[in-house]
Amino acid sequence: MKIYTRIATCCTLVLFLLLLAQPLTAMNAVNEKQSAENQPTARKYRIAYCETEPWVNYAGTLYGLVKALESSGWINNSDGLVYSEGQSDTGNMWKWLSNPDVSSQLEFVGDGHYTLSSMSAEEKEAMLARLAQQEDIDLVIAMGTAAGVLLASDRHSVPVMVFSTSNAVRSGIIESEQDSGSDHVWAHMDARVYKRQMTVFYDLFHFQRMGMVYENSSLGRVYAAVDDAEELAREMGFAITALPVVEPVKQDDQERYYNDLLTLHRQLAEEVDAMYLTMGPIDPARLAGLLQPFYEKKIPVFSQLGTEEVMAGALISVARADFTGVGNFGADNMIKILQGTSPRQLPQVFENVPHIALNLEVARKIGYQPPFEILLVADEIYQSIE
Repeated sequence: MKIYTRIATCCTLVLFLLLLAQPLTAMNAVNEKQSAENQPTARKYRIAYCETEPWVNYAGTLYGLVKALESSGWINNSDGLVYSEGQSDTGNMWKWLSNPDVSSQLEFVGDGHYTLSSMSAEEKEAMLARLAQQEDIDLVIAMGTAAGVLLASDRHSVPVMVFSTSNAVRSGIIESEQDSGSDHVWAHMDARVYKRQMTVFYDLFHFQRMGMVYENSSLGRVYAAVDDAEELAREMGFAITALPVVEPVKQDDQERYYNDLLTLHRQLAEEVDAMYLTMGPIDPARLAGLLQPFYEKKIPVFSQLGTEEVMAGALISVARADFTGVGNFGADNMIKILQGTSPRQLPQVFENVPHIALNLEVARKIGYQPPFEILLVADEIYQSIE
């Protein structure tokens, strides 16, 4: 059961929210507004889409983009778009968007939807060759770090907009927050998001050692924000134990992967007094079982992902409120790119509004009594593990 708590005026709430997030810059605030200059043109632009794998953040971001494009007059009516909070599938969304009646300005190319996790090396090569040779795509929406790394290539010059990465700079997609380094590449940046999460976690529990599990590769460290954790640990005076795991490459490798995760969680539960959960997406039905070692040792678990994992068994998370802000920011920049602005010239930084989720059943399991201030400002409170 979910209870929504929203308090408009409370000194405690104001102080706590100041802890959670930096205020939007003036530039970000402007970019959230509908621009009077973003009026449709007669040109119908062909849009493709590439995601690392099916994931809730990718579907949510795509939905946010579509709604923002509709508000700007670039999509006619999105009422028939199949989307519900928490879904990971974008294939059916794209199928609906590919209907010519959706927009007189944009064409969401029917055969321009790609999911890297289900593609062979040859298919990925064919996608890059299409961008380089066929000249039938005007812009690519890329979701996720792996998709961004693949498409931010000098093998083609098609504009690429990259969303939902752990850190587009550290993963090599762009050179810096201010400059992508490539004329055809743009990537959304919120570089401090994971440090903000871990700062809140530390301020709540003042732990001595925080545990993490990350995919055993340099890119896996970026996904898990291990470097951010280590930097913050040095600043605030706590220690980190980060253990690697090999992610499954095929469906029949899932059981080995979950067994390995449980083994690592048992090891960490003996060594740490807080856990920052970064491995995902994890089957929600399996999550509470995988976190059982932490429940037994009364160790709080913070979810990097957000609400979905708090519903399924993590104690708490601070994540984006919804996908409206990043959708507005992305759509505004997309329109500018289609109208001729170089992606490299556009702002890339947008900080999401924080959203707190808390699971009271997990709190009871570990003997944690949430402070009244947390209950006041929590956006979503779950009474049980769902």
